[in-house]
Amino acid sequence: MAGIATQSFLSAATGIAILAAVIRGLVRHDVTTIGNFWVDMVRSTLYILLPLSLVLALALASEGVIQTFAPSAKVSTLQSSRDQTIAVGP
Repeated sequence: MAGIATQSFLSAATGIAILAAVIRGLVRHDVTTIGNFWVDMVRSTLYILLPLSLVLALALASEGVIQTFAPSAKVSTLQSSRDQTIAVGP
């Protein structure tokens, strides 16, 4: 899961850095360079994506989103006496 989360952050940071480079390329007419890609990627990760993920994680946790690694939960339904299996984990 750490690998998937890392790739998710880096792919979003790459897109933001490319967008910043494209905007700089369109706006700056008399400058021959468009900036440093790695600086843009690190800044977008640290200043945009990490705070955004923390705020959204707190919002989801406060609303009671399921937070478990269990594969499923067995519940009994109100209409019948049978058990139902609900997938809750990754």
